[in-house]
Amino acid sequence: MIYINPTRINVPAEWEEKVKELKAELLLKKPDERIDFINSKRNETWGHPEILKALRKVIGNKCWYSEVDLTGADPNIDHFRPKGAVSEIDPDSLTKTGAIAVGYWWLAFDKENFRLSSMHSNQRRVDETTQGGKWDFFPVLGSRAQEGTNVSMLKENVLPLDPCSPTDVSLMWFEPDGKPGFRNWRRVPTLDEERRMRVTIWLFHLDKHEIAVRRANAMEDVRTALKNADAIFQIWQLSGGKLDNYERNLFDNALTQIKSKIADDAPFAGAKRCVIQLAKAEYDWIQEYMII
Repeated sequence: MIYINPTRINVPAEWEEKVKELKAELLLKKPDERIDFINSKRNETWGHPEILKALRKVIGNKCWYSEVDLTGADPNIDHFRPKGAVSEIDPDSLTKTGAIAVGYWWLAFDKENFRLSSMHSNQRRVDETTQGGKWDFFPVLGSRAQEGTNVSMLKENVLPLDPCSPTDVSLMWFEPDGKPGFRNWRRVPTLDEERRMRVTIWLFHLDKHEIAVRRANAMEDVRTALKNADAIFQIWQLSGGKLDNYERNLFDNALTQIKSKIADDAPFAGAKRCVIQLAKAEYDWIQEYMII
């Protein structure tokens, strides 16, 4: 998970105008009319082709939660805050309490509430050893926001990490084996941070075996690239570190390749950047040449 700047979601003015009308119409609906109205407007709002196009332009065609490449897959437009009823869970046991919350129906058409997602992060799946997928879950601590609150004014103690929050993304860490967690993190996490990590892994199915293997392989690819770059760097330094040196050009190319591997549009960029952070202790040149 890396930071997604929501101000980069650019949609056509015509879409904005239509949605403005639909929001006004939605606010006039009775509670038992809302969900049918919302679903009937799918193709005009979050299901509109321009929305998928706009979300893909932000960091490429990948899931904002798991960072898997969506090429050849069916992308989901997730409502970060569910548009329908929310199933409450116990945040520690991750089991249903049986309680149902109204949900965030008034945000159904807000582009700021949309997240580009893979099916495995958005739709509930149960594997042999893991389960996850957002479905109709959205755990918070304490009370939920008052109905009708503008998305920019929401005050909630949200548990899942949001890719559109820079402070949330700063908590997302991947261990050397590719598993999400806090091992080898920059400090000892608080109990609240551990709870949020646990909920995030469960909600977005970040520990799904297939995805974890692909993530671990991507991280190993970066480790190999760093090792190769360091070998070139050492040869360059032994030759005097001249600016017109052949090894210097090779090192430049190696740095360019590493930067490409951790670019915003690269799959598993967040996990790969964890590799870079850990490698700073081993390779001084990472800090000097500002790879990240």
